[in-house]
Amino acid sequence: MTVKRDPDAILAAWLEEGPTALPEPTRRAIAVTTRTTTQRRHPIWVPRGRPLMSTNLRWAVAAIAVILAIGGAAYFLAPAGGQVGGPPTLAPSPSASNSAIASPTPAGTSVATPFQLAKEGFVYPGTWVPAFDPPLTFTVDREVEHNCAPGFACRGSIDANLPGWMDLEFGIPRIEISVVRVDKVDDSVQPSQVSAPPGDLAAWLASRPGLTVTGQKKTTVGGLAATRLDLRIGTGNVEIGPIPGVNDPAVGFGPNSAWRVYVVGVRGKQILISLNAEDGSVDELQPLVDSIVWR
Repeated sequence: MTVKRDPDAILAAWLEEGPTALPEPTRRAIAVTTRTTTQRRHPIWVPRGRPLMSTNLRWAVAAIAVILAIGGAAYFLAPAGGQVGGPPTLAPSPSASNSAIASPTPAGTSVATPFQLAKEGFVYPGTWVPAFDPPLTFTVDREVEHNCAPGFACRGSIDANLPGWMDLEFGIPRIEISVVRVDKVDDSVQPSQVSAPPGDLAAWLASRPGLTVTGQKKTTVGGLAATRLDLRIGTGNVEIGPIPGVNDPAVGFGPNSAWRVYVVGVRGKQILISLNAEDGSVDELQPLVDSIVWR
């Protein structure tokens, strides 16, 4: 029998029973680092012919990440004398390479000019302009508070910001939103080939083998007509097609997962917006979808 173990609980036990007692500020910094540092995982993007990481390897990678977090926190929190301790840094200082051009805006604060979304790094509360084509803006608000430790700068991670693909994730367990332009789909007759997407992409998606539609309704996204589908994926991958401008991975859904997807046509382009939450709290992402404005 496999027993799931909470990484936070494991880390807390290690800190309590370890050979050296760490100062409380260091303990808090380590706890927040492990909670707010996200892994680059994209369950929606199924690699073509690339094996998935095994469970044992994932635990090994997680263990290494915890060790590095402990060492990094101890180093950066050490005062000039070299002794470990001191207060943690509550708010990171975004650099030009991994942040927006403008400074982060506190949750609930309206802004007149949207921030430019960085290519990678963190995303904070505010209204943002990604590199996506067709152009859009979206607003991040309470999504950053998903399982965020109190008193620290809560934020999300930018996993992709490309003309054909945007991907953001928040917290642990992860909640994730992906927006992709579907220029091609896998050919139903010749799976090794791709073709132009059908006129009714939502109906085509609902007919894919390996998934079950548990809910469907007509709605709008950014004022444009859209179809919402709630999907349950079976025991195998369900591939949709390639990501524009990206050779690998592909658009798809991983096995044994649940998704909320929106299909919307924007100026002749088919857009697929996919929401996923490891703990089932997909509703936390709905305000972000509702904030989308096509420019």
